Amino acid sequence: MFSVPGVTEVPAHNAPQPYICIVLSGEGEVTASDGSSVRLGPGGLLYCDDVSGKGHVTRSITDLSLAFISRVNS
Repeated sequence: MFSVPGVTEVPAHNAPQPYICIVLSGEGEVTASDGSSVRLGPGGLLYCDDVSGKGHVTRSITDLSLAFISRVNS
């Protein structure tokens, strides 16, 4: 689980590996390097696969709790 206080902006970063982000509580916004944005609330899902390039910016509108699911290679 990952928590971010409200009104926080996480600068542009890449996904370390493809993963699914699940919003557990709060509201946030993700802006891709192409300028497109999506606003997500509780239960929202986002597939992050920008492992190269400029990455994405994450902004919490309220206190935000997230869970991440990634594939584990065996």
